[in-house]
Parts: sequence; structure tokens; C-alpha cells
Amino acid sequence: MDFTAPAKLNLFLKVLRKRQDGYHDIETIFERISLGDILSVDKKAGFTRITCDDPSIPVGEDSLIGRAVSYFKESYPDAGGFRIHINKMIPIGAGLGGGSSDAAAVVKALNEISGYPLGEDALLRICSGLGADVPFFLKDTQFGHGTEKGDVVKTIKTELRFSHILINPGIHISTEMIYKRYDSGFGLTNTCQVDKMVSAFLGKSSENELVKNLHNDLQIIVLRDFPVVKRALTVLEEAGARGVLMSGSGPTVFGIFDPDKAESSFDVIRSRISSDKAWKAFLAHTC
Repeated sequence: MDFTAPAKLNLFLKVLRKRQDGYHDIETIFERISLGDILSVDKKAGFTRITCDDPSIPVGEDSLIGRAVSYFKESYPDAGGFRIHINKMIPIGAGLGGGSSDAAAVVKALNEISGYPLGEDALLRICSGLGADVPFFLKDTQFGHGTEKGDVVKTIKTELRFSHILINPGIHISTEMIYKRYDSGFGLTNTCQVDKMVSAFLGKSSENELVKNLHNDLQIIVLRDFPVVKRALTVLEEAGARGVLMSGSGPTVFGIFDPDKAESSFDVIRSRISSDKAWKAFLAHTC
């Protein structure tokens, strides 16, 4: 059976404080988008086998996917073995939650194939133990308001849907490094609040307000040390984006475009970045 593991964007990300467990308390607005990995999952006799079309993705027992399988089997010892193959479409280490989404998709897939032995609370406990972003992907929701580590997620009910163009400039940025630089005092004076963003989801008439309040505390740190990310934002702005932002700790950036102009803008952007093979652009929408 095939399962989709969608990417996410952070439309808002505010860092509140460092926790004793090493994570950070944050407030964030997640959006699930149509860019995604495809996972093929089936039952098999004996041990579980995990493969991926990208050889750089770890698939051993200690990998995120391996731990997702182990945690599920701990909760349901009669699970047996599985065959799992990941077809990667989401860029790796890109601020789009690809690994977290794959983990959540595996947990949901194993539960479905096994006849739904675990309830929602048990699945949430598994996903919370796998990573801060994983619980959002467990939910079947387009938008979510994440608090604490980002793992406490409240569904945002809205009719708003967006068309996006994403640019990944082909570099890797360590999330741990960016948060350490934030902890050193860089950017701590920001007073932007999530309330305006949450209220902007009340109706389609609030879309302009939402675009105006796009925010990411980590972006200023990344732009200071990685000017290529700033160039990617500029490409989106020059192509007509209504608003632009970096997702997560980067380096992927995205723009919100008018739906009737998104495809033509995407063609313009692809022609702009075609000379640099490291850069990749994606057309996606809320899903």
C-alpha cells in the first residue's frame, strides 16, 4: 500500500525559551503542503526491511524510521514484520519536516495495515517520542497551532488555502547550530506575537492580514550567515510573491502567490535558477 508523507511550512515561528530537556518552547503555525514523499508499506514475514531510493537516508534500527517501527511494535507486540520503501521527494534537512513526516506516515501505515490496534492517544505518544514536529503530521489537518516543543498541536479550522513556490538553495543548515546562535542572544528582542496570525485564519477576507504577519525568529540568524538564503527570498519577491519567509531553520524559503499566477511565476523562477544545479524549486499548495 502507498502512503503520502506531506511536507510542512512554518507560517509563523517564535522561540520563547530553552527547556531543561534541550529543546525550545516555541509557538508556530504549521501548514501541510502537497509536496511529499511516497511510502510503500506492506506486511511481510520475519523481520522488517526498510529501504529508500536516496542512499543518504539512514534506514537502520537507530534511524528515525527504524525507531518509529520499534516504538509501534513495543505498543503492539503482535505487529510482525513489514516491508517499507521511501521514495524521497522532500529535500533533506530543508526545514520542511520530511523526516518527521515520514516517521508519522510509517506509524499511521503500520497501524492501518495491522487493523488499527492502537488508538489516537497511543499513536500520539509514539509520535511525541520521535520528534517535535512528528505529532503535527499525525493529524489530518491543513493548519495547526503548535506550542511547547511544537508537539502540542491544535487544529486551525479555516477555509484559507494557499499556492506556494518553494526554493531550496542546496545547502545544509544545522538546526542545532541555529538554535545555539539564537540562545547566545541574537534576535531575543523580537516581540512579534502569534495572536494576529491565528486570528487571520477566521475567514478568506483575512488572507492579507495573514500574509502581513508571516514571521520566523530564526530567519534573521540564517540570513546573516547564509546570504544565499537571502538571494532565494529575493528571487521569490521579484517573481511576484505576496509574502515570503524561511521555513523552520531553513534553508528552504517559500512565497505565497496568487493562485492564477503561481504557474507562470514558477516558470519564471525555474528559468532564473536553471544555471545553478544546486538550487531546486517546487510548486505546492495547501493540502
